[in-house]
Amino acid sequence: MRNGILGKLSIRWVFILLAIQVTSLQAVAQQQPAAQRNGMLILGSADRNTLVERVEVGYRLFASSPSFDYIVVSGGCAAHQSKICEASEMRELLVAKGVPAEIIFEEEKSKTTVQNYTYSRLLRKADGTKVIRPGDKLYVVSNHWHAIPVAARFTANDSVTAVYHIEGGILPKSTDKVNYTNIFDPQVKSEVYVAKALWPMVGAGFTVENKKKREHTTYRLINDLVYVESTGKAGSGSVEKIAHTLPAIPAAWVGEVDAVYFNSSDNKVYIFKGTEYARFSPEAKTLDAGFPKPLADLVKNLPTHWHKGYLDAAFYNPKSKEVFLFKGEEYLQVPAGKNKGAGEPQQISTLVSDWPFAWGSGNLDAADYNSRENKVYLFRGKEYVVISLEGGMKVEPDYPKNIEVAWPESILGKK
Repeated sequence: MRNGILGKLSIRWVFILLAIQVTSLQAVAQQQPAAQRNGMLILGSADRNTLVERVEVGYRLFASSPSFDYIVVSGGCAAHQSKICEASEMRELLVAKGVPAEIIFEEEKSKTTVQNYTYSRLLRKADGTKVIRPGDKLYVVSNHWHAIPVAARFTANDSVTAVYHIEGGILPKSTDKVNYTNIFDPQVKSEVYVAKALWPMVGAGFTVENKKKREHTTYRLINDLVYVESTGKAGSGSVEKIAHTLPAIPAAWVGEVDAVYFNSSDNKVYIFKGTEYARFSPEAKTLDAGFPKPLADLVKNLPTHWHKGYLDAAFYNPKSKEVFLFKGEEYLQVPAGKNKGAGEPQQISTLVSDWPFAWGSGNLDAADYNSRENKVYLFRGKEYVVISLEGGMKVEPDYPKNIEVAWPESILGKK
């Protein structure tokens, strides 16, 4: 079977794949370094039968190889109009077979193999540390040869010793190629590759209300860039450098902001990174004095498992005077004001009626309240939903939609 595949490859690809396989054989033959962690990445499928096959492949590897420190199950909900949530399905199947739940991490945003790589590479634990880290040995598992270029990219660009583990009847078509969807290109660094693949994924967002001028300005943070759009100019926004447009954000925080919201009651922008938060006035060039501060200073009685910080999103509702904080599958409602107590965490999927099935259990990237519209914008991956607050929180019809922000060629070059 392998000869049939290799016959379709260029000489360059033959040498690359042989090098990866030799690395795999050498690593198995040698004793694992004490600091090296063993990880597994199982690539999902929108077809449940195929998904079950891939889980079986992963489980056989788990049961027969040296112990694994973690297993990432990668696949979103409703990919290709399916009716399954791939990551949660795979997790349940593995747990049922006896795999410890605590070593399984769900990546539930991806809808394609390219996104399997990009989102899994970014996946973090509750304490903010990445699941897949440099120095790891990573087995990329599937019953399809798309595992090959994913493993190659991790090996060439992420300081990870990645090998592919494939089982099953893999019969290629005449048009198929091992570099599935052109994932592997050793000349393109992963930071650049991920930025292009996930553009324009919003990492944080807020809308500033200027009551005197009756204007609203919206900011969408995308890595170290920010998309800025003003009232009455929909679709005519611009992409700028955060350092230039929002100079109050510390240089060490640029590209690393977890969440942000604008509090119209005190006219302050609140930003979060790790276990800290900071505050500044919309037009300021520096943070307010005394910041950053610990997150626990802002929220009293913060649940224990939230103390590690790394929020996903936040917004402020001026009508109820509450701050909504999001982390993983949960959210908190906190009365605004200094050191107010938090309520009990609730599941994000229960926050609004008609929660999109395609958005799974939550895991948001950003949130924003727009006082002019009295609506909340939630962002996840390359999509967003709009929630109306009139008569209760409800997702508006025809959402999720794709985020529309043109690639800033003048700043980042051609895509």
